[in-house]
Amino acid sequence: MRQQFFNALSSITTLSQETIADIDQCLAEAHFPKNATIVQEGALSSKMYFIFKGATRAFYFHQGKEYTDWFMFENMFMCSLLSFFGGQASAQCIETLEASDMLVLTREQINWLCDKHHDMQKLNSILLTNGLISLQQNVIDQRFKTAQERYVILLKTFPQIIQRVPLKHIASYLGITQETLSRIRAVAII
Repeated sequence: MRQQFFNALSSITTLSQETIADIDQCLAEAHFPKNATIVQEGALSSKMYFIFKGATRAFYFHQGKEYTDWFMFENMFMCSLLSFFGGQASAQCIETLEASDMLVLTREQINWLCDKHHDMQKLNSILLTNGLISLQQNVIDQRFKTAQERYVILLKTFPQIIQRVPLKHIASYLGITQETLSRIRAVAII
């Protein structure tokens, strides 16, 4: 599991052996069963997760309904951005969609690693930048693309999503009903 994590990091930027050793000392392993709540709405969360195996989603509650915000799968990092980086109560819930194995780092550990290692600062900066780019692209897609276009993008980004995520969550992510999703799936050309 750890080697997969370090391979993912090395695909982002080069880390010194000293940095890798210090990161390794900080890592904790965690297993979550299917449908486990990792972050609760209104709670503080100071943990960053790397998904070794499994799938998760983030969602909001509003007027008795759930609104899916994002999905994460293997080799991806996840956290409640508002809570982890902003120090505020999480506005969203994060739950597992499958039994999931993860590696965990706390905000304090990441701050310590960044203070000690310039290459860790660079890694952190790249991860934040990539996260912001992804969020911006999602906002653009939600505003200017049709539901069918967003569905095609989702399938290209996560080809396995239909087999791993309930359709009700995909429909929620796309901002449409399950019935509309069924019609889009019937005519979508991927």
